[in-house]
Amino acid sequence: MRIFLIHVRDPQFYALPAKTRAKNGRIRVMGFPPIGIMSLSSVLKQAGHECVMFDQANPDTPNEVILDEIDRQQPALVGLSFLSTTSYPYAKILARQIRAANSKVKLAFGGVFASLNAALVKLQCPEVDFICKGDGEQLLLDLLERIDDPADVAGLTWAKDGKVVQNSGRPMERHLDQWPFPDREGLPLDFIESMPLDVPAVLSMERFTTMQTSRGCPWPCVFCDIPIFNEGKWRARSAAHVVKELKYLEECGYGSVYFVDDHFLLQPKRIEAICQGVMDEKLTIQWGIEGRVDSVAQHLFPAMAKAHCRTVMFGIESGSQKILDRLKKEQTLEE
Repeated sequence: MRIFLIHVRDPQFYALPAKTRAKNGRIRVMGFPPIGIMSLSSVLKQAGHECVMFDQANPDTPNEVILDEIDRQQPALVGLSFLSTTSYPYAKILARQIRAANSKVKLAFGGVFASLNAALVKLQCPEVDFICKGDGEQLLLDLLERIDDPADVAGLTWAKDGKVVQNSGRPMERHLDQWPFPDREGLPLDFIESMPLDVPAVLSMERFTTMQTSRGCPWPCVFCDIPIFNEGKWRARSAAHVVKELKYLEECGYGSVYFVDDHFLLQPKRIEAICQGVMDEKLTIQWGIEGRVDSVAQHLFPAMAKAHCRTVMFGIESGSQKILDRLKKEQTLEE
């Protein structure tokens, strides 16, 4: 089957530099790559499907071009992935444009916001056939096998006879090493490591991408969707699999990577093994992570620095212990 995957963006969360094209001719974007659809694309291609990706940050593929391509290529399914409330309106606009132009193509929403508000999103946007909840790799493969009768597809919200149907939940997949590396070459874009909000700041001019070495966080912070989305669980790829991807990225010419893990600083033995693997392979690619200030892995910071970890970001949230307690942050100002 041919599948289109579209990363829907809030324009506030990316920027285009003055010199828009890189030396290789690709459009350059200040922001993070759409690792979600890239991961799904590689899974689909491995399973024998054809996948075409679009990123709304690409000025060469505005909605009008996407609509033309849907009409020309006639995909079996168009998936729209978006992160939060701010990008949801743009997803609805595009979904309605697609449905107005094509009454037959199947449409699916995915991402954190859609997962946590599946029934409401289905009611608000009836043009969309399916809301995919949680991890998308196996769910999408199962949906394509049963696209005309998805009653048995776990993790799916859809409609039957005018009523919203929420299928049974999908068990959390713990074996993350089974999935191929994200399809980073499927989009004609290069990304610049930067902070594009308010005052754009470039952090590195190296060829940049992101990785996910683990999923989830076990802490119950009330402001965060991660504990709900991941059911309070933390799941990780093996150190060997992480090092293998870092080596592959360096061979592809990437000089900088940011781990988009919800909390990298867990399981010190895994972190130590990743650092040792990077040094054993003599890799020079720089990487950054984020985690909690009360992490049990802070003693490994020297080893991480030797393995070219350049950036560590912490979620401080507040300088008030009272506020931290109300947020259920479960950490102290002393920490």
